[in-house]
Amino acid sequence: MLNNRFILNLLLVFSFFGTAVAQKTEKETVRYDYSFEFKNGVYPSFYSFRNNSPIPFSRFVSPAYDDDFFKNLLKVETISFYDENGTLNEIPRKTIWGYANNGKPNIYYLDKFNLIPYVGTISHFVSTELVTRYVGGIGTMMYDPMYIPSSTQSYTSEELVHYFIDMDTGEIISYGSKNLLELIKDDTELFNEYSKLSKRKRSKSVMEYVQKYNRKHPIYFNK
Repeated sequence: MLNNRFILNLLLVFSFFGTAVAQKTEKETVRYDYSFEFKNGVYPSFYSFRNNSPIPFSRFVSPAYDDDFFKNLLKVETISFYDENGTLNEIPRKTIWGYANNGKPNIYYLDKFNLIPYVGTISHFVSTELVTRYVGGIGTMMYDPMYIPSSTQSYTSEELVHYFIDMDTGEIISYGSKNLLELIKDDTELFNEYSKLSKRKRSKSVMEYVQKYNRKHPIYFNK
């Protein structure tokens, strides 16, 4: 009987503690708007970003936090930093999610850091990719598209590429109306409204419906 009572009391304590933690977390969470400033530092994972809990720049050993920090961050193979307990940690640079500087988030993608100018449940950013194109050359190329005659010239240029970020999962998704339909399918009203548009109208209205969705489904971050 004593053991049962002890266990019951213990469960009540845990229940109270859990409720207190939940209430505290709720108080520390705010709805995102353009005035929100992310904590400055490096986010080792998507979940550290969603929790707004980066590694402060001041804890970095390599690269050292100086005027060349962001440039050197792309050069090192591993980053090293002290955690809250003073223990030195090392993680591969290519595994980090991104960083925030001056309150603005940047995502690490395509071997570079890219500013996220539009944050929401569906976020949007732009990166660049090297694209090789071929000009000139006819004849055999008409019959075999894989054939590139010697007279054909190639040129490589950086082109802008748009992406979505699903802030529920962290998945990076190619920008476009088809993928947007997939992202908003949980909102029947918006999904039906958007899917009834012509293909051309859907293509022109992508960001309009991203904004509509985000207004109905706001995102929250820890202060």
